[in-house]
Amino acid sequence: MTKIVVLGAGIGGVPMAFELKELLGKKADITVVSLTDYFQFVPSNPWVAVNWRKPGDVKVNLPEVFKKLKIGFTSVGAKRVKPSENIVELNDGSTLSYDYLVIATGPHLAFDEVEGLGPSGHTQSVCHVDHAGIAGERWEEF
Repeated sequence: MTKIVVLGAGIGGVPMAFELKELLGKKADITVVSLTDYFQFVPSNPWVAVNWRKPGDVKVNLPEVFKKLKIGFTSVGAKRVKPSENIVELNDGSTLSYDYLVIATGPHLAFDEVEGLGPSGHTQSVCHVDHAGIAGERWEEF
């Protein structure tokens, strides 16, 4: 059986896993790797920032969804990819082997590159639902 690992469970990785399952069915063993156990629809984050929605309103519990579709899932996150060995090393020290690897990890937010930038600095962000929740709190304070 073909083994496919999808790194990332966001707006790219989740639909990719769904499409792969639909196209390949039982011919492939698909596993999604994420750092969290939920999907967040990023375009909804501004709603959270202005308190039209709460963070929990725009999150979907992934283990339930993937289990129904018979797609493997782990939320321990990936530490490194070893392409010469077709292995993904996970943050807990375990590994996943693959025949095909899909990388859909999204952007790396680099707030640290500008002093004072970002939610732990002097600005707000809606790039992640947790940031949007903090932005909503700051908006109410304002």
